[in-house]
Amino acid sequence: MIVRLLREPLLQFLALGAVLFALYELAGKRDARAPEKIVVSASQVANLGDGFMQTWRRPPTAQELQSLIENYIRDEVLYREGRAAGLDRDDVIIRRRVRQKMEFLAEEMSVPVASDAQLAAYLASVPERFRTEDQITFHQVFLSATRRAGTIDSDSKQLADMLARADGAVDATALGDTFLLGEEFRDVSPGKVMSIFGEGFAKQIFGAEEGSWQGPISSGFGQHFIFISERVLGILPPLDAIRPTVQREWANASRLEAGQKLYASLRSRYEIVVEEPQAKAAEAAGR
Repeated sequence: MIVRLLREPLLQFLALGAVLFALYELAGKRDARAPEKIVVSASQVANLGDGFMQTWRRPPTAQELQSLIENYIRDEVLYREGRAAGLDRDDVIIRRRVRQKMEFLAEEMSVPVASDAQLAAYLASVPERFRTEDQITFHQVFLSATRRAGTIDSDSKQLADMLARADGAVDATALGDTFLLGEEFRDVSPGKVMSIFGEGFAKQIFGAEEGSWQGPISSGFGQHFIFISERVLGILPPLDAIRPTVQREWANASRLEAGQKLYASLRSRYEIVVEEPQAKAAEAAGR
């Protein structure tokens, strides 16, 4: 019933009329006072012209520039009057945009320039962010789940017994099936292995021993026996080798910290009162 009433054109018209009446009433009261000043600065005029230039790839004519200025003034007048009438209150979108703008300004005001000592300390405090990934080189004997749908388990057991007595120099294609991406993978990281074989496979292979056949290790393709011939552990590069990356990460962390400190400072100016919903308050009073 209430929803139907809210959709009635007459009710919407009356609501709009009430808002307009409030605006006219407010405007009438303010007419008695000295008019507020709206200054369109030279830099603002230049910004309007630059915006037109970026859109249309040419400078605005005098008439077009004047139209831009008048539109800016219209926006400012209606914005000020809307705020004075309280139209910005309880508007979630406006509150969110103002919050985002405040956070953006706080970040821009705190763009830091780090010293070498600060960068070195930051690098030492979070080395895992900058350490290179481990890499391995391995080759495999592959058993296809599609080609060996009924025999893969028995074939895998037989192959495991054979490879237990073999070194790394075996003919992978003769013992197993052809793998689309090949039998040898050189200097691959966990991320690369994960992207090909899956997360579970990557965890198992990077935990496997070097210099002997390991397996079977399952993937979505089938079963794999792998022989790791080389392992290179990740390292923490020196600051000079990754300075731009460390500077960027340090700046981001500093902006975040500055924003949190600014908010804490601003919040401390307010007395925060969080009222309970009426239903909960009534329930608590009845106990």
